[in-house]
Amino acid sequence: MAKSNRLNSKDLTQCGICLSTQKEPKSLPCLHSYCLECLTQWAKGKTKVSCPICVQEFAIPRGGVNAFRTNFFINTLKDRQAAEMTIQSRDAVVPCASCGAVDERVEGHCSRCGGFICGGCIVSHSKLKIYNIHKVIPYEDLKSGKVDIRNLSQKKYYKIHEDQVLWFYCETCGTLTCRDCTVVDHPASSHSLVNLESASKGHKTEIEQLIQNCEGVQNRAERTMKMATDVSHRLNTNASKAKVEIDESFNKALKLLEDNRDQLKREVDKATAVTKKQLDAQTDEIQVFQTRLQTALQMATEVVKTGSDYDLALIYTSLKTNLTELRDVKLTPVDKQKAAVHFKPAHIGLETTQKLGSVVIKQRKEGVGVWKLDRSFGNGGAGMLNTGRGVAITHEGDIAVADMNDSVKIYKKDGQFKSSIKVPGSPWDVVVSPDGKLFVTNTTASVSVYDGKGNLKHQFPTKSPDNVSSDAQRTEHMGLAIDNYNNLLVGETNYKYISKHHLDGTHIMSFKVTIKPWFITVSRDDKIIISEGDFGSAVHILNNIGVHLQTLKPPQGSGWNPQGICCTSTNDIYISSYYTSAGIYCYSGETGAYIGCLTKDVCFPAGLVLMDDEETLVVAENNDVKIFKLQN
Repeated sequence: MAKSNRLNSKDLTQCGICLSTQKEPKSLPCLHSYCLECLTQWAKGKTKVSCPICVQEFAIPRGGVNAFRTNFFINTLKDRQAAEMTIQSRDAVVPCASCGAVDERVEGHCSRCGGFICGGCIVSHSKLKIYNIHKVIPYEDLKSGKVDIRNLSQKKYYKIHEDQVLWFYCETCGTLTCRDCTVVDHPASSHSLVNLESASKGHKTEIEQLIQNCEGVQNRAERTMKMATDVSHRLNTNASKAKVEIDESFNKALKLLEDNRDQLKREVDKATAVTKKQLDAQTDEIQVFQTRLQTALQMATEVVKTGSDYDLALIYTSLKTNLTELRDVKLTPVDKQKAAVHFKPAHIGLETTQKLGSVVIKQRKEGVGVWKLDRSFGNGGAGMLNTGRGVAITHEGDIAVADMNDSVKIYKKDGQFKSSIKVPGSPWDVVVSPDGKLFVTNTTASVSVYDGKGNLKHQFPTKSPDNVSSDAQRTEHMGLAIDNYNNLLVGETNYKYISKHHLDGTHIMSFKVTIKPWFITVSRDDKIIISEGDFGSAVHILNNIGVHLQTLKPPQGSGWNPQGICCTSTNDIYISSYYTSAGIYCYSGETGAYIGCLTKDVCFPAGLVLMDDEETLVVAENNDVKIFKLQN
């Protein structure tokens, strides 16, 4: 099984083949870099080369391995490491970047000369007018940390015009260029030229947004990996338990059943082998994806934070391609039922001489399974609910419930009341962002954002499809959801629209809907599901830009009052229905077909949410919170 490599900044300069500092680093399209010589030997005699880390295959260019892109940012990191060593050891033999002397001590660093200079050149730089534009940083300022070594700049000359510095970026060609080449190869009449500093600002903004998007994918990958690991562990545990139960039952049987015992164990091994292989393959796939994602995020973060404009321009295209591709990856959900292997014993008696029992592999059931009420709380004493609506799970595993009376109430897993967050207006829905913040809707014109301790961080309005801010109209914000790309969806019920925002509140887009979006959820396949809570109203399935795909019919043709919604990892949809049709119902997210009723042990259910194990369902009612458990 593949192993996950958590790379740090120092690892970026390490060759994944020889494990030494990279020499002449060559970057594959996946952003993993290796020594030119190591990569040459690795690809010897082949037309394609597979990345030693993420195992992606790439065609070798016509010019051979040497034609792969040189990773200049790795060279920058190596230069920075060398500079750090020079600063730590002042007596190190370093050629003066100005006069070339190698027998003089380092006295400073000149940005214009592009390196460390000796004491004699320090004096020349301070006296001669020709050096007026040179910026010299004294050695002591570098040694003390007064000036960050990462801010040391170097000249970047063009290979064709060796006396020309790369000051410009051609957006048409996506490359750096010098002044002379802007006249011949990149004329302003047909090319879009900007100075390197301006281009870098735009590139940084774009890469930072992709980093934010990919961090959401990274979180989902980690959760999926955790689920896959947990299911694999449970599979092993259950298989071991089954074997123990086989032994215990066998010891009660006659000696004639010994052969049958071994046969049953072989059936367990055979039955679990295929599933284990599938889980291992899925785990390997996730680990490879995590490695790719980690490298891309590290490379992007490092170059945005510490790389020069030159570095960013050289790696920008590759970074954007990889981050965009990684952002859009859809991870295959983990089927938790794969862990279900059990031994079903037969009745043991003297007459039993042929068969001890049978191995049972529990496959995914048609229907919804058996859900039983485990506990309820919030219906008395401190933290009493008055009118519970939306519900969410915090990063600490606590349960947050929007109480229309005046607050969001926080309960521990065992139901003990923990704290209350005062909210203006009448709180309706609550969701938790990947960084642990609580987003709350209410009857005011803004969405409120709180940190994990309940402190109000900021508020922001929504916008209608007509670009009218909710600050300027009588709006009613209700449904809330966070999609697979960490964007916030806010439902407005008076003007019937959904407003999409970045988590900092920046508006992305809005679209009209035909029903009031009281509650919203987003499935793993990016469908938006909304419910309108009036009696006899509907549940609609939309695509990710608001186009209506399907309307779900009431269960078994009866009337209903749909409220809260949540989705499973396999895109099944759970819907709570209120009052006379009280219950939790399940629909297929693929076909829209009604599957069955989870439970009717509810009266006024509103918001609902599944915990990560998908075997625990939390339901907010008017005056209490109910926890249901799926029975195996």
